[in-house]
Amino acid sequence: MRLTPIEIRSHRFGSRLRGYDPIEVEAFLETVVADFEEVVRENAQLLRESERLARELDTHRGREQNIQQTLSTAQGVVDNLQRTAMKEAEVLVSEAELRAEKLLVEASATRNNVELEIAELKHLRNRLSAEVRQTVERYLSMMEVYDDAHCSAALPIDEVEPEPEA
Repeated sequence: MRLTPIEIRSHRFGSRLRGYDPIEVEAFLETVVADFEEVVRENAQLLRESERLARELDTHRGREQNIQQTLSTAQGVVDNLQRTAMKEAEVLVSEAELRAEKLLVEASATRNNVELEIAELKHLRNRLSAEVRQTVERYLSMMEVYDDAHCSAALPIDEVEPEPEA
């Protein structure tokens, strides 16, 4: 059974012969009541403080939970961004490799074409050189024939008729 300060004040003890000194008992009870009232006030204040701290704790726990959820969401976003960046990088690398391979194929084809053209030009040069040589040789042989024909039927220089000018 809990006692209140009022119950302690209002309590009256029975009297007996040769009992305790009533003034001393009353003074002690007043001291006990005053201390007990102080304890009750402190207890009430501590209860209010405890309730306030419990509310603050609940608020902080809610905030902590929000922060944890935010961190978890942020980590998920970071993970997604990393995966996306890795996929994009892989795609870019693949595309670059394909372009490089295509350029190599085109360069090889161009080199082959240039080599063919060089071979054709060398062949053409050789053919033209041979044709020029043949033409020069024909003209030389024609000149020899002409010189032989004119030398054997050589006329005196003053008898040679000048060729008509065209």
